[in-house]
Amino acid sequence: MRCRLVRSLWANSFRLSSSRLPSRSLYTHFRTISTSPDSPSLDTSTIARAGALYQQQPPPFTTPTFEKRPQTLTEKIVQRYAVSLPDGKLVRSGDYISLSPAYCMTHDNSWPVALKFMSMGATQVRNPRQIVFTLDHDIQNTSDANLKKYQQIETFAEMHSIDHFPPGRGIGHQIMVEEGYAWPGTMCVASDSHSNHYGGIGCLGSPLVRTDAASIWATSRTWWQIPPVARVNFAGTLPPGVTAKDIAVALNVFFKSDVLNHAIEFTGSEETMASLPVDSRYTLNSKLV
Repeated sequence: MRCRLVRSLWANSFRLSSSRLPSRSLYTHFRTISTSPDSPSLDTSTIARAGALYQQQPPPFTTPTFEKRPQTLTEKIVQRYAVSLPDGKLVRSGDYISLSPAYCMTHDNSWPVALKFMSMGATQVRNPRQIVFTLDHDIQNTSDANLKKYQQIETFAEMHSIDHFPPGRGIGHQIMVEEGYAWPGTMCVASDSHSNHYGGIGCLGSPLVRTDAASIWATSRTWWQIPPVARVNFAGTLPPGVTAKDIAVALNVFFKSDVLNHAIEFTGSEETMASLPVDSRYTLNSKLV
């Protein structure tokens, strides 16, 4: 497999073919994989959650038409979740925007976030269905202090009708995907550095600090700067014995700081992408933190 880095939009040298935008090919390929005979079926609650998510969102990827350069996949997704934009505003890398993501996940840090939430004077979560708690970081710790924190998180979740996944349920980012919170073409944020994990299914994932998470709890939104975007184009297929982790390590060696603080969009032929199963895509995204 070979890869080629297309320089970022920040440097004004990024190019996209106007006849084929990555969003459609990524979404179509995800649907192909998810409906294959060997793929596990989604439970009814997950399907219902995904359906409800699309019903409450604006029409997908509707953008003004006066700009000649098409948006990147990152910009197109952000366009859907940006709020209070001027009429006709087409979001671009570098823009500061007000953002209301589809979901915001916190894990064992949910109680510290709750303390920040309360320190703001907030008493009610603005949109409880937007918030997800997944306890997964320190579940072996049975000290009184940790058990007390877990109980405080559970009590807070029950008080505000927040979806809560207790210790032992699984890794938080996997839960976000398995339960249908992270979904192709949507945006999810989390108070954890590996939130780009969601990119494995074409969902824009971004980490955020605890104060920003508390802001989303209180107001359903926060501020965000759209990052520069780089495209990595893969060619060929993986030879036997080579894994997605090998690709991630090689990319880190090749590009070093070239794509620091960028959003990275991976593309390739149908044959190439078919050789990267969804679990490999998760690995690739998670390792490029």
